[in-house]
Parts: sequence; structure tokens; C-alpha cells
Amino acid sequence: MGRPRLIIVVRHAQSEGNRNRSIHQITPDHRVKLTQTGWDQAFAAGSHLRSMLHPDDTLQFFISPYRRTRETTDGILSTLTSDDPSPSPFPRHTINVWEEPRLREQDFGNFQPSSGEMERMWKERAEYGHFFYRIPSGESAADAYDRVSGFNESLWRQFNEADFPSVCVLVTHGLMTRVFLMKWYHWSVEYFEDLRNVGHCEFVVMERRDEKGGRYLLRNQMRTWSELKRAREDLHGPVEDIPKKRWGSSGGDSPSAGEQEKKRPKRQDTAIHAPLAPPDLLLRPTASEEDSEALPSISTTISNDDSAPSKPTKLHRSVDISSSDLPQRLRDEQKAHKSPDTLKPRPMWLQAGRDFGGSESGMSTPVAVDEQRGFDFGKIPGVGGERKGSQNSEEQRKRSVESGEEVKRAGRENTETMARADALGDQDEEEGDGLSDEERRDRSVRGSVY
Repeated sequence: MGRPRLIIVVRHAQSEGNRNRSIHQITPDHRVKLTQTGWDQAFAAGSHLRSMLHPDDTLQFFISPYRRTRETTDGILSTLTSDDPSPSPFPRHTINVWEEPRLREQDFGNFQPSSGEMERMWKERAEYGHFFYRIPSGESAADAYDRVSGFNESLWRQFNEADFPSVCVLVTHGLMTRVFLMKWYHWSVEYFEDLRNVGHCEFVVMERRDEKGGRYLLRNQMRTWSELKRAREDLHGPVEDIPKKRWGSSGGDSPSAGEQEKKRPKRQDTAIHAPLAPPDLLLRPTASEEDSEALPSISTTISNDDSAPSKPTKLHRSVDISSSDLPQRLRDEQKAHKSPDTLKPRPMWLQAGRDFGGSESGMSTPVAVDEQRGFDFGKIPGVGGERKGSQNSEEQRKRSVESGEEVKRAGRENTETMARADALGDQDEEEGDGLSDEERRDRSVRGSVY
């Protein structure tokens, strides 16, 4: 047969969930059954389908696996195949019925919450848009569109079979009916949003037209919200637009979670001036009880101007160190280096290392130590001005250069007598330089195999 002459999409009959939405709080959506009115609608749909078919038609049903769609299919088949009032040309054993999970209802997320929350969610979906709005823990219509697209492709492949029935019936749900048509006829998202839902057991008929290239023409006139709005305006005049609510919280009208969150108190912009004590003093963890010399005292003062409360409180720490307060060892070092009697500590960021990185970690050799001690910290770019007490900086630099040259000469003399390491490890002291050329070649990097 090839392509069927009719494709009929049917929405399920009235279910208990359509009559009472709160049933979804205790009953899974796929187990909701038909009401008595729904059964009557299913029986009437079977009689209507029987009147549409030709006696030589063959039938193929694709149905959603939900209970309400399966019961709707049973009601349709009961009257379609009934011999009352006359024998039916469509025996039950000649009709194929396949469950298709891709035609199931949009997933609304397991058991649904309270009626108030569901009502809020329906209103929110109406303003956000039915197609892209994602049900919490469920699906959006866009998700349903993806699986319907896969079903359509499978359906087209089956149309190529020679024995495919002449009439294809899809028993599904309201939103899935609109999504199926949207995919088939390439409708826009805006038109999908404007479509109203189809009625229970309403037939949406697609008829093949051979004179138009085998395309399927939609015989139904789909109802839209824009047409309903125009009809109401003709009767009652213009309708005022409902003001949009602010969504994003459980109440809809309440502020969002970001507005409800209390503002965290800002940190005060306190300026802490902590001059650095001499390195020898900082390296001492605690003062020994046996030392007769006491560590210099640290005085802390807090200034707070009541007249300007908006200004942050500043904490000033000062360390006053005089030659009389220093231990004897530090006073001796002052004399040895001919430094001023009063040491004025510098901030930590002025303690430039060998690479001017702001720390003394770069001092690894006596030369580097002497060079740093002789370095004039008042000349650092960006600091500005010479440091007080640096009148003898030029003489200190000369002494540091001379001491550095002496250390370098001593280092060169030591390296001549020191044992050197070969390319593959430390050299054995007993071997010395008495290695043969073959051994040297074998121990070199060139003779090694990696």
C-alpha cells in the first residue's frame, strides 16, 4: 500500500485528572484512568471512525502507553469492531495496535505538588510560554518535540513498506497532538503558542492528496487564542491586558530570592601600617628568660574620628626601637656596619630581594647578602625620595662591591680544588681524573642511552 491515505490523530477521552487535578498528588500520571464520561466519549469515537473508513481499509494504531490512552483505544475498538447494529468490516484480529512510548504525555515530574503550587506553575507557564517552559523535574514542550521528531522519522520509514495499512491512527495527548502537527507541517513556535488545545476524542485528520505530490493536507481548522480574543472583543469590547507578575519565587508576587537575601556587612577598609622589625629580631620566636635584655615594646593605638563616622577606622602600629632598647648583639652589629644609632624599620614590601621581588628569599650567597645590605632602598622606583639616614649610601655601595669581589675571588680559588660532578652523577673521589678515554666517553651524556 505504501503511504496511508489517512493519518488520524486522536486525543484521549476525559480522565480523572481532567476532572480533578489534585489526583496527580496521589496517583502517578501514567496510571490515571478514564471517567465514565470518558468511556462514553471513547465509544462514540469508535462509531465516528467506523463511519469515516472504507470497507477495504486496513488499520494501524500507535498509542501512548498511559492508561487513559489505552482505555480510550479499547473503547474505540469495541465499537469499531462491534457487529451491532450490523457486522463490522474490521475484525479485531486484522487491526495492528502498537504502543509507542514516544507518544506519551509531557512529563510533569512524578507526583505533582499541592494545588496552590500547581496553579501558580500553570500561570507561570502561560506567561513564560508553553513550548520552552520546563516543568520542575519534568519536561518542556521542546523536549517532547525532540522525541516526536524521532517518531516521525520512524513513521516515514515504515511508509515505504508495501504492506503498510491504508489508515494510521495515533491515540495520544493534547499537547503531543499539537507538537506532532508542529513537526509535520513545520509550524513556528509562535503559532504553536497561539494554538488552543484539542478536545477529548477529537479527530485531527490528515488526508493524502496525490495530485499535490502525495502531501498530507490538514482537514481540521485549528482553533487559536488570537481568534478567541478577537471574538470576545467584538462582543464585549477591548480587553485590558493583565499586568505581568514577577516570577522566580514560590509566591509569584513576593520578591525574588536574591532580593530576600540579607545584604552581608561589608568589611571595613582598615589601613594597617605594620613596619617590619629588623630580621634578626623577627627570627627570634620568643625572648629567653635568661636574657637580661628585653625585647622592644610594641605600642598599639587606635584612632577613631567621631566627627566623620563614614571613614573607616585605621589601626596604627608603631615599633620604636632605640639603641638602648636593643640587645647587645644587635648594637654590636650596628657598630660593625656603621649604621645609624636609631633603626627605622621599613615596610615589608620595601625588603627587596635579589630579584626585587619584595622578599629576602633571593639572598642565597654572601655576595647577594652584601649587595642587598649595601643597596639603597630609598632609590627604588615608585617609592620617591631618598630614605632618611642614607648619607653614607655611596660609601656603603663601594664597600659592598669590594667585599663582593673578595668573595668572588675566594670562590674561584675554592672551585679549582673542589671535586666536580660528571654528567651522570657525582664522581668517585678515589677515581679522580685517572679515567680512561673509553670510560669518560661511556659516562658522558653522548655515550649514554636514554
